[in-house]
Amino acid sequence: MKKLTSLRAYLLERIPDLKRNPDRLLTFIEDGRIEFHRGAHLSHQYRVPARIVLTDHSGELDAVMIPLLQWLSRYQPDLNPEEAVNFQAELLSNNAWDLAIDVVLTERVVALVDCDAGTIHVYHRQPTFEIDPCAAGNWQLYIRDVEETEDYALVADWGEE
Repeated sequence: MKKLTSLRAYLLERIPDLKRNPDRLLTFIEDGRIEFHRGAHLSHQYRVPARIVLTDHSGELDAVMIPLLQWLSRYQPDLNPEEAVNFQAELLSNNAWDLAIDVVLTERVVALVDCDAGTIHVYHRQPTFEIDPCAAGNWQLYIRDVEETEDYALVADWGEE
């Protein structure tokens, strides 16, 4: 599944804890489905309930969610905003936790059948929806704890693809 591979690479590049420790990011496909129509063509769509797991994570939750939402806005904007992302967390200590994120990804596969030549050419469509509110190429994520300080702390930075 090319979309899940793309999402994984996106998160590894943008989440500081994962950039240092990429083995802490696990990805799973749970009960995936294929939607197709009977007939002469073999084009179809994958519908994949993906689970993304960060183990022993010590960073900010926003440092995970902001890049995830940025990727979803660009590559999967048709998700229902109220149901798009579900997550569970297990606190391991005061500074570390495991996080499981569930999101349903869809991926259209076009299969062009040439009966005369006996060939099938397949490509995966991954359109990009440019709906970012601004065109910045590099991002820095700052977070502040309103209760403790008025200052923002830099927690992540990344460049766009």
